[in-house]
Amino acid sequence: MRVFLYIIIITFGLMESLYSSTRGDVKILEATESIQYLSQKIATDYFSFYIKSEDIFLKNQLNKNIDNLQFYIADIADMTQDIHTRNILDFFIYRMEQIKQLPNQKINKSNARLILKYSEVLLEGAKSIAKGHKYKFSKEEKMLMTSKEIQYLIERATKYYMAFQVGLDTPSNYEQMKKAIVEIDNNIKEIYLYKYPYELEKKLRKINQVWMRNRFFLNRVNDASIPYLLLGSTEYIKILLKDIEQYHKKNL
Repeated sequence: MRVFLYIIIITFGLMESLYSSTRGDVKILEATESIQYLSQKIATDYFSFYIKSEDIFLKNQLNKNIDNLQFYIADIADMTQDIHTRNILDFFIYRMEQIKQLPNQKINKSNARLILKYSEVLLEGAKSIAKGHKYKFSKEEKMLMTSKEIQYLIERATKYYMAFQVGLDTPSNYEQMKKAIVEIDNNIKEIYLYKYPYELEKKLRKINQVWMRNRFFLNRVNDASIPYLLLGSTEYIKILLKDIEQYHKKNL
């Protein structure tokens, strides 16, 4: 009888440990999604500031998102002792010191290329951290991550559109933008399969409607230049996506 009770206690202990580990992983994955998004956002912000370098609001927005990026890097550091993850975080800290200097330096194409490069370095690192903490998601967790993935991908596509506006119109940048567009389409199709409450279904239809318009102009980046119209509608999509994200967070 004592052996049986001992086995039960050990089993429940293991289950609780596994649950805690899984919940920790999902928090790390959420933070890596935020880093992926912000790695793209700071580049978009820099390109906006490049176009309107006299606009203090744009500079402040850039600095704020750099601070947000540092917050999520520190957040992951507080949640894990994983060696692979911590090595990447150490590399992030070095890069962040370089990134923090850019808003106060001369706005030029050389620094625009640097912020584009750094955004890709941070993205690569965040994806590597995420890979080390992945597990089999529940339905709600999967949809939560998908909604955050769309936000990151929309910012990524916008980043490359804005890169074109400051003269970084390379074939590689165009191909990366096209790839992000395809991934956005696929992820939107995925969240359409989920049965949302009526109000969220309306927002999802609006997301798709606005995205189709954005998609049209992104694909014609060489034919038309409407950066601030595109940025405005992109922000609107992200606001609607935040509502979907919060819905899935509540259902976890």
